[in-house]
Amino acid sequence: MKVDNIYLLPDSKFSKHISNWILNSQIEICEFKKHIGQENEIDGLIIFTENQSIDKDSNELRDIFDKKQKPVQKLDINGTLNVAVSNFTFWLERNNCKNVLVIGNDSLVTNSNLDRLLEHIKA
Repeated sequence: MKVDNIYLLPDSKFSKHISNWILNSQIEICEFKKHIGQENEIDGLIIFTENQSIDKDSNELRDIFDKKQKPVQKLDINGTLNVAVSNFTFWLERNNCKNVLVIGNDSLVTNSNLDRLLEHIKA
């Protein structure tokens, strides 16, 4: 990935999974604290979904980023792999996002498609 910093929600199974995936890269992992307005230093939001389903908390964050006119990308882990990777890569390049917030429901970590998608994004 071509980002410098990935922001993750604290105390989340999904965040821990993403953190482990990023561990041996040049990307810095930062904790996201919604209540202090930290979204101002973030360039974009990446929402991992399962069958396009977004939970209430993710939807609230998406609304915050939409209101600030910051780019949002949804990645459906059950969708077509090549399409998801191509769209995501194009989104990163087009929006020049260097600091991104990555969110997803904790239930995603039990779906093997998450690791399959992450492996292709990392390549």
